[in-house]
Amino acid sequence: MAVGKLWDQMPPLSREETAAPKGSKMPPAPVDWAAAFTPGRLAVLIVLLLLVEYPEVILGSHSFFNNDFGLFTYPVVRYLGTSIWRGEIPLWNPLSNCGIPFLAQWNTTVCYPPTWLCLFCPLPWSLNYFCLGHLVLAGLGMYWLALRWTADRFAASVAGLSFALNGLTLGCLIWTSNLAALAWMPLTVLCVERGWREGGRRLLVAALVGALQMLAGAPEIIFLTWLLLGTIWLAQVWRRTVPRRESTLRLIGIVAFISGLAAVQVLPFLELLRYSDRDAGQNSGAWSMPTWGWANFLVPLFRCSRSILGPYFQINQQWISSYYPGIGVVALAVVATRRARMPRVWWLIAVALGGMVLALGENSFLYAAVKRIFPAFGLARYPIKFVVPTLFALPLLAGFAVAGTKRLPGNESSLRTCLVSSGAILLALLVFISAAAWLLPFAGESLAVTAANAAGRAIFLALILGALFLQTKSPVPSRQHLLGLGVLLLLGLDCLTHAPRQNPTLPVRAYGPLDLGMSRPPRLGESRAMVSAQMQAVLARAATPDPFKYYVNLRRSLFEDCNLSEDVPKVNGFFSLHLRDEAAVETLLYSTTNIPTGLGDFLGVSQVSSATAWFEWTPRENFLPWATAGQQPIFADAAETLKAMAAPDFDPRRTVFLPSEARGSVVAIGASNATVTAHYSPHEIHLQITTPAPVLAVVAQSLFPAWRAYIDGKPARIWRANYAFQAVEVPSGRHAVRLAYQDRWFELGAAISGLTMLAWIASCFRMGRSPHSKLSP
Repeated sequence: MAVGKLWDQMPPLSREETAAPKGSKMPPAPVDWAAAFTPGRLAVLIVLLLLVEYPEVILGSHSFFNNDFGLFTYPVVRYLGTSIWRGEIPLWNPLSNCGIPFLAQWNTTVCYPPTWLCLFCPLPWSLNYFCLGHLVLAGLGMYWLALRWTADRFAASVAGLSFALNGLTLGCLIWTSNLAALAWMPLTVLCVERGWREGGRRLLVAALVGALQMLAGAPEIIFLTWLLLGTIWLAQVWRRTVPRRESTLRLIGIVAFISGLAAVQVLPFLELLRYSDRDAGQNSGAWSMPTWGWANFLVPLFRCSRSILGPYFQINQQWISSYYPGIGVVALAVVATRRARMPRVWWLIAVALGGMVLALGENSFLYAAVKRIFPAFGLARYPIKFVVPTLFALPLLAGFAVAGTKRLPGNESSLRTCLVSSGAILLALLVFISAAAWLLPFAGESLAVTAANAAGRAIFLALILGALFLQTKSPVPSRQHLLGLGVLLLLGLDCLTHAPRQNPTLPVRAYGPLDLGMSRPPRLGESRAMVSAQMQAVLARAATPDPFKYYVNLRRSLFEDCNLSEDVPKVNGFFSLHLRDEAAVETLLYSTTNIPTGLGDFLGVSQVSSATAWFEWTPRENFLPWATAGQQPIFADAAETLKAMAAPDFDPRRTVFLPSEARGSVVAIGASNATVTAHYSPHEIHLQITTPAPVLAVVAQSLFPAWRAYIDGKPARIWRANYAFQAVEVPSGRHAVRLAYQDRWFELGAAISGLTMLAWIASCFRMGRSPHSKLSP
């Protein structure tokens, strides 16, 4: 323990510190075969393995599409690009959910700089490269972190490759936000720890890297990253391996810089969260790891069912298609556990086990206990996400295991014994899991597939541990290097072959121009489309083995966020956060198989999808434009308003419901001869209203505090109309009414981020001659 504590205080020695003095005659140092495993070569290896797995994607003929990639990620990036090329920052999305904040969603990654590269290159291939490129970044980040902690390049390569290519990271190719946050996770841990240890320009590097992860847009992964960092810092302060005062001040400085740089994104998000339908008590623990889910760390297809398109899923959770870390990685983690000599290894063991238990959600005692003590834990939508720390810790444990021979010279025979015994334990577990599949059949599981999957993992386990065993026996550096390269290839191939493709592909022409089959597609300010309740349920379950036909039909049906790609307004959408009041109206709209006539008219529903046939649309008459005027106000509380809007006699042409508190302030009366002309853009609505008496101008667009109203250039109040929408009282005569989306939180955040960036740049120049001037991890 004393040796481990001393090592934990010391950073790896540099080349200058280990070089012989000039003019001295020293015996030649033994050849370090691991020195050949450089980060550049690791990056090339990852790219080559990805080329083997996805040659058609890298060559540009095909694209990812499955699940959220085609239904959320691609439409969101497409809308972002369209907005930027119009000269607008997409703060508001008028096409979905009758209007909803866009940038504030966070996982739309508007403020994440690498996303902008997709705006200047053709889609979808630039988005595919964005996702695959972050796998390379993940591997390099873990390489540098493991190199810092193990001082061994081969160990760093094992950790880097294992983190870049595992079931979780490959499954996250469908999201820009989760994938980017995972990719930056190792670098954030590395740079922030170095920042509080060394200070100087390391603080600035840590702030920049941490801000990039923060802007990536995955709150749960960011939270888990900083939870891990917090435990590292507390342990180092408690063990007095870092000065408490200096490290505390440095850590506060890093957090302050990151908060300032990310304020442009975080402040709008917090404002949206206040008015969203998300709260800590909402999460019921859905999509937890099943009680038998630990078996999938060894046999990834155990108790899994195959979808029509190919990927396998656990029936109990479908957030991620796999979290398989690699059988060799698990075996090496077991070796590290059995040979643990350092506090950092014990910490990694605790992280791995803690993540596995918490991922069980309500199936374990720990999640329920933590949630009772910290209710905010419930904001994490799916407990399965707690598997992230486990997939972070296992590659590092594997790295410590393969670095064992150099860290503890003379114990090679003990290591070989540990490799053999660990392999035997895992082989026994593989047999046990296969037997369980046979003795306890599970609905949807194929026993033949599970048995073949277990056999394949057993072969890879034997090959990986066998190569490492031979490596410890060989005294020839070239042979050790060759065996090390073989281990890396086997680790990569194990993860790439552990299941049928997690991310099927289709020809890029599936993203091309499309005929929606509508007589008159809805347009901004005119009307909206609505996917019927019956078709919404069909599309959520439908699939076909033909990927091209499947996705094109989803696009034509405007399912989820496909309407963003087609520039078609729709009454619903697919986002992490929804406005609470609008979500209640949407629930009302979809609560029956038949659209409430008055509510459908008010929302401007002009096209309704067929209840049974894909991409068939039925025109709807008597719908209203988004902006109307002259209705008689009725003052009622929220419950009464919702009930009245669902009633058959609700007539949005004649009446509008206002909150009870407006009774003494609004003097407008119904004026049927009021006229309205309108011009719409995503962030502004211009109305020309002519009326003989004071009237209410009613806009069927979601109410959010960032919207401001002006009558002839003077500020006016926006009232909540029909529970979740907007109304402005307009005096008699002819008036120009302007509704503008002015997000003060975004403006404040942009100012803070801009000033913080200037301070960051100035600090770089000021520290330019400091001993820690090299800007590297």
